[in-house]
Amino acid sequence: MRYYDVCIIGGGASGLAAAASLSGALNVCILEKSRPGRKILASGGGRCNITNVNADGFGDTVDFFRGLGLELYEDEEGRCYPYSNRAQDVVDVLLADIEQKNTDVITGFSASEVSYGDGKFSVSDGRETVEAGRLIIATGGKSYPQMGTTGDGFKLAKQLGHRVSRVYPVLTPIECEDMPDFAGLRARGALTLLKDGAPEAKSRGEIQFTKHGISGICAFDLTLHMGAEEGERPEEAMKRYQISIDFAPDFTREEVESRNSSFGIVTGRIAEAVAPEVLKDFRLKVSGTKGWKNAQCTAGGVDLSQVNDVTCQSEIIPGLYFTGEVLDIQFQCGGFNLQNAWSTGRRAAAHINESMGMIDADS
Repeated sequence: MRYYDVCIIGGGASGLAAAASLSGALNVCILEKSRPGRKILASGGGRCNITNVNADGFGDTVDFFRGLGLELYEDEEGRCYPYSNRAQDVVDVLLADIEQKNTDVITGFSASEVSYGDGKFSVSDGRETVEAGRLIIATGGKSYPQMGTTGDGFKLAKQLGHRVSRVYPVLTPIECEDMPDFAGLRARGALTLLKDGAPEAKSRGEIQFTKHGISGICAFDLTLHMGAEEGERPEEAMKRYQISIDFAPDFTREEVESRNSSFGIVTGRIAEAVAPEVLKDFRLKVSGTKGWKNAQCTAGGVDLSQVNDVTCQSEIIPGLYFTGEVLDIQFQCGGFNLQNAWSTGRRAAAHINESMGMIDADS
C-alpha cells in the first residue's frame, strides 16, 4: 500500500491541470485507467480547443499554458488553440511538468472503491490500494466512453456520501422523426428549440443534416436545454420538443414568401421539401439525442450545493475535491467545457497548496 499527500483519480484535462498546479514539494499520484490525456487528444478535431476568449478564467488559462511553454492563438470566433495546432502538444507540456515534479502516474488503475477515515482516503481497484491525505476526483463524465469515461466518478462520489443528479448526454446530434432526405447536406440557418410549442433556446450557424436528424455546433448547443423533468421518462420528455429551422435568417418573411421557390437560398434537394412559406419556420419533431458515444459533454453530476464553488472542496468531507465534468456544470461548444476543466483542477490544487502551506505551486 502506497501513501501520498494528494491522489488524483483521472488523468484527463482537470486531473492533469491539478497535478501541474500542485506544489512540487508534495507527494502526488494520478490514477488513470489507460493513458493520460486521451480525451484531450480527440478534442477540437485533434487540435484541442483549449479555451474561449468569452469564457470565465480565459486569461488565467492562457497564462497557465504560457508558463508551461505553450503558446495559444485565437480564431475568428474566439476559440483558442495551441499555436502548433496539435492537441498532442497540450498533453506533452502537461506531462513534462508533472514528470519534473516526480508525480507518480499509475496507469491501468480503474478506481472502483473509495473510503474515508482517520483523516485519510483509501482508493482501490480491487487489486491494489492507494492512500492519501487529499483526494481529487477528476474522472470526467460519461461522454465518449470509448475514451474511458464511463461515469466512475459518480459512483465514487456516492460512496463518499454525495448526491449525484441524473446524468444524460449533451452536445450531441439531435434525432428527429420523419426526416426528409437531407442526409449529407449543410445549410446556414438559425435553430429554435420549442418545448410544448414555446421557445426554449436559440442558436445559429451551419446546420449539418444526417439520415436521422441534425448535427453541427448549433444543434449541439440546443441539447443543453433538452432534458427530462423530475419523475419524467427521458423518451417521453423528448416528445415535448420540436426544432424550428429558419433557413433564411438574413431575409424577412415577406422576402422569402414572395419567391416562387426556395432554391437560390437553399440547395435544390432542400428546396424540394421546403416551400418558401415555411422557409423561416420548418418544423421537425425531436425523437431523442444521439447518445453517449457521440456526446461531447455530460449533463448532471455531483450536486454543486455540496461543493465549494471557489475551492472545489467538498462541503461534507474536508480534503476531498471534485473537478471538471464530474460536477453538474455544462457549457456550450467552443472551449468552454475544457476551460471549466482547467480552472476547477487549478482551483482545487491552489486550495491544497494553501492548506498545506505550499503557497508557491513551483516550490
